[in-house]
Amino acid sequence: MKGEQARKHIHLILGYSGLLLIGLAILRNLSVVQDTVGYGLTMFGYFFLVSYFKFADDKIGATRKEKAFYRIGFFMLLMIVALNSYL
Repeated sequence: MKGEQARKHIHLILGYSGLLLIGLAILRNLSVVQDTVGYGLTMFGYFFLVSYFKFADDKIGATRKEKAFYRIGFFMLLMIVALNSYL
């Protein structure tokens, strides 16, 4: 059971790290290209991806506490890096 918990946490960390990197790439691309249609498409795509992550979190059996912990950490990292890149 302990190995299964560790595996679940590894998958959560890897998944949210990938989501963070994709979010940063989107922000960087949007700041360089300045394409309004591309901006809308990437934002909708990113929101759909986040929606899928919510679904996947439920499927691997993550508890509400675990999901909140990883989501808050992910959001804070994304905001810190995004704000630092604009300042």
